[in-house]
Amino acid sequence: METETRQFIDNVDAWIKQIRSEFGQITDVSAIVEENVGNIQHNYELIQELRDEVEGLKKEVGALKLLQIVHLKEKMRTNITSGSH
Repeated sequence: METETRQFIDNVDAWIKQIRSEFGQITDVSAIVEENVGNIQHNYELIQELRDEVEGLKKEVGALKLLQIVHLKEKMRTNITSGSH
């Protein structure tokens, strides 16, 4: 019976070591997941900032187009006016 008891104790010790090892791996994965969540949040914020910058640039390009159209209209009107004299 002492042999069986010793075997049982050895088995329990092995199970405890295995459980601790697996728990340690879970803890490591948790830290990695947490880091990834932080990285994803940071990337999302960067994407939002870039989206805002792109929208601003679109508005600036639109304004430049309007200015160019106004300038061309004035130039055409000046050419028409000076050509008719």
